[in-house]
Amino acid sequence: MTGLPNLKQHSILLAFLLPFLSAFSLFGEVPFPLKVDMNGKNLHRYITVLEDTKAELSYFDVTSGKYDANFKRVNSENLGFSKSQFWVRLPVENKEESTLSWLLEFNFPLIDEIEIYASNIPAETIRKSGDLFPFHQRSLEYRNVVFTLHEAARSEAVYYIRIKSESTIPLALNAWSHRELISKMNKEQIVIGLFYGIMLVMALYNLIIYLFTRDISYILYVLFIIAISLFHLSNNGLAFQYLWPNSLWWSNFCLPFFMTISCIFGVIFTIFFLDLKKYAPLLERTMFIWCYVLVASSILTLILPYRVSVLTAIGSVIPSSIIMIISGFVTYLRKGRTASYYLISWTAFLLGVILYSLKSLGVLPDNQVTRWTIQIGTALEVILLSLGLADKINTLSRSLQENLKALSLAKVKIEDSEKRFREIFQGTEEIVFLLNEDTQIINANRAITKHLGYRTDDIKGKKLADLLFPMKGKKEGFNLLYLNDKLTELKMVGKVASFQVEFGQKYVKEPKDMYVRLQYIEFEDSREILATLSPQYEDILQGFIDSERIEFTINNYLRNAELVSQKVTANLGKYLDPSAQTEVRTSLREIIINAIEHGNLSIGFEEKSEALLSGTYLDFLQKRQEDPRYNRKSIKIEYVFNDEYVAYRITDEGKGFDHKKVFQKSIDEINESFEQHGRGIFMTRSVFDRVEYNDAGNQVRLIKYFRI
Repeated sequence: MTGLPNLKQHSILLAFLLPFLSAFSLFGEVPFPLKVDMNGKNLHRYITVLEDTKAELSYFDVTSGKYDANFKRVNSENLGFSKSQFWVRLPVENKEESTLSWLLEFNFPLIDEIEIYASNIPAETIRKSGDLFPFHQRSLEYRNVVFTLHEAARSEAVYYIRIKSESTIPLALNAWSHRELISKMNKEQIVIGLFYGIMLVMALYNLIIYLFTRDISYILYVLFIIAISLFHLSNNGLAFQYLWPNSLWWSNFCLPFFMTISCIFGVIFTIFFLDLKKYAPLLERTMFIWCYVLVASSILTLILPYRVSVLTAIGSVIPSSIIMIISGFVTYLRKGRTASYYLISWTAFLLGVILYSLKSLGVLPDNQVTRWTIQIGTALEVILLSLGLADKINTLSRSLQENLKALSLAKVKIEDSEKRFREIFQGTEEIVFLLNEDTQIINANRAITKHLGYRTDDIKGKKLADLLFPMKGKKEGFNLLYLNDKLTELKMVGKVASFQVEFGQKYVKEPKDMYVRLQYIEFEDSREILATLSPQYEDILQGFIDSERIEFTINNYLRNAELVSQKVTANLGKYLDPSAQTEVRTSLREIIINAIEHGNLSIGFEEKSEALLSGTYLDFLQKRQEDPRYNRKSIKIEYVFNDEYVAYRITDEGKGFDHKKVFQKSIDEINESFEQHGRGIFMTRSVFDRVEYNDAGNQVRLIKYFRI
């Protein structure tokens, strides 16, 4: 019984202290700790809110502190639509040893008015912003409102933020350091650029298709993309930043206007794209009636107060979404081909629209996901629906093909024959000419470029004789005489004429031996000559050779180095893998070329380098080949092949060189001094087992053993 008075006393004391404890709880709240690096820290847990329903409190009243006890925490980050004026209290502290500069972002571009107050804010700082003020008055050129603030070292401060808006009011306050906000803005520009790039590309793509097809579905889709893009630009604050930064009334009312305009074009597009006149005529008439309602709503959005305009626009979007989805389902059930694409793409888009509308009404919280749902849905819709539009083109194309199929059956055999002829004509490695009876070239295949360097257009209309190599000296005119003799034989006898003759090359001033085959092709009223040219016959006995000994004496044409090196390495595949065989062939060709250029023709390194740089080397080489001092010199090549080794001996008629000096150098020294003989010799020594020069340096013996 003695405890009752004490309990009563404690209850009276508790009731007396309760107001003070409440105030103590407010002032004992944890302030937001500022840091050097802040990456968009959400400040919702650090703020308290005071609702001024009559909008009669001044900043002197609030910042004096006498209303601090009335600030309360709120669970939702979105206050929805309200005519009230809201004050937000944000305590912060700087525990650093130096002054911190930081940025307070209100992450919602459609806010009408926002002001910030604190005792430590300099008088020249911009305190007021929002879309009721020209964009150039902002402290930072950014679509969201950003305040630049400074906190002294080891200090605390309390910021009071006044917010008032006709639109929904989110509590989207974020803290940034300068570097992190710039990084966020750069990344955001990439995402925004990608989104609007997709919209622009899709608009241009469908506009081009409309210009070709004149299908009204495409131009309606283009208008829808334009309208929805303008809505997004307004909703993101980019339109206010870039398009109409000084048009305050329009920057507010354009948002609900573009929402209803997007619905109008979306509904009309649905009517034509789904062909509702065919699959659901009653639904088509209903949707046209709804379009008139939407037109009236779009006009009202420019007349009614902003809050009512937004609610009117949202009231237009939701029924339009439902009607369009119903249209897609009805068409799908009635076997409309394009309905499946339509349902998938528009469901993604309309889901984003509905989520965004619920966020705008305050039903869903305002965050990074709900803030971008409509952009995500729009991008998916544009991409997916473009597939449906492409399928519509494919459907029309297939229908056209089916209609033409009956007309093309008679041509199938001819087309197959022509196709086979083209494949044979163009695919063969041999040069194929079609000549008229005057031997003028009518057509040629691509192989002429590979073997002679000409393009087909270069030789059309010319005579076959024009492509012969112009020989000089005792053999002058021999090629032409031989060709004319074979053409006469063809005309007289009518049988296939085969022979070998030298042709000229477009870029290389040397002859090329070609085996020619001529025959007539008979037509009803005319005939043509089919001429095939091949560089060599296939040697079918090559695989049976066990040993071989050959001696060649060649003139100073570089193409002979290729021909001989091919010939005397053809049998090495029996004992060497393809890589080693190629190394031998390449090294041998380099040695023969060196013997021609630097041995018989006495071309120095500086002379060759200068001619190559000036682009006149082929002409320079031809002059040396025709020079009486050198043109009678020859190269002797001796070749021995058996099951143990392959050996070559190459002898030129030049002055030779100091090979011993070259052997003493490394490859790096040779490359640095740019010596003419060194690199070929170094490569050859790495391939062959024995490389031996005579004393003069104009003869070399090469041996490679087969290690079986």
